[in-house]
Amino acid sequence: MTTEPSAGHSSATSPVEADGPPLTRRVEAAGAPVARPVEDDGPLVRVGRIDFVNCFPLYHHFERELAARGVGATVVSGFPSDLNRMLVEGAIDVALPSSIAFARDAEELVLLPHVSISSFGAVDSIQLFSRVPSHEVTRVALTEKSATSICLLRVLCREWGIAPEFVAWEGTFAEVLAACDGMLLIGDDALRALRAGVFPYHLDLGEAWHDATGLHMVYAVCAARRDFVAARPAAAAAVGASLLASRDDCAAQPQATAAAAAQLYDFSASFLERYFDRLKFGFAPEYRSGLREFYRRAVEVGELDGAPDLEAVADLDAVADPEDRAGLDGAPDGAVARDLDCAERSTATGPARDGGVA
Repeated sequence: MTTEPSAGHSSATSPVEADGPPLTRRVEAAGAPVARPVEDDGPLVRVGRIDFVNCFPLYHHFERELAARGVGATVVSGFPSDLNRMLVEGAIDVALPSSIAFARDAEELVLLPHVSISSFGAVDSIQLFSRVPSHEVTRVALTEKSATSICLLRVLCREWGIAPEFVAWEGTFAEVLAACDGMLLIGDDALRALRAGVFPYHLDLGEAWHDATGLHMVYAVCAARRDFVAARPAAAAAVGASLLASRDDCAAQPQATAAAAAQLYDFSASFLERYFDRLKFGFAPEYRSGLREFYRRAVEVGELDGAPDLEAVADLDAVADPEDRAGLDGAPDGAVARDLDCAERSTATGPARDGGVA
């Protein structure tokens, strides 16, 4: 199958990508080696894919794995904010919504319990860039591509005892840079800005969260529409299992995975191997503890009315393939084997140390 180029795979020199509409491609089960078919004869599952390189390990082998389970899908690529909206509106069935967006619409959605996009410390791709040290920032331009990163910055500013003005991103990159002394960037935009060295200071929000709490930070969860899971539980289980199978295959071949991603995104294979090693894709109890604390603090800063029940997950064991159930029980936590080697860090009461852009 030919893969369409994504709107996010820009080779422009600006560290900020141009927005584009979500792109769609079709994944057929017919003709695939159906090793573990499920009893599902419904229409194609509409699966959202975040259009950032951080999702590459979850989706690199996803289409192959889903087809092997006898399920066809339409994969829709877009930015997190677009996919959040499409999932709630019913335009797609399953996605990885930002964790704060899931909490706001938990009545419509249900967690698929084994997948997230998380970090235990630095994440690289969520950064507060600034012309002054972070504790001196007075005006911050906010990306509109992810609700979780905005909420996390608000939570951290409260932790640090600062109250900068937050403004929507308006105008060109140069205009925003001139009008604000801070800028929140996420995803590939943040990675490009790190590489370009545009700012004298940058603060990794994943590292700052860990310094403040000692906990994992969960940026996105895997969720499906409740009506979809109720009508087609086997297909929902196959989607979750296929994401994990892709992750595990990538974990077993970190160098090959980074090399494959480097062919699609304008980052080197060595850079991506290091970056993927920072990311965590599990949703074990320690991840949920971090997410509960994030939700508690989000309520305190007025970003949430209340926190959802993270134990209220989709019960798909009865319809999951036995091999998939066994894999979930012993699934590794993260993109590579080194994911389990999490060094302890000291807890800080102020902002994490600002780093110069290398």
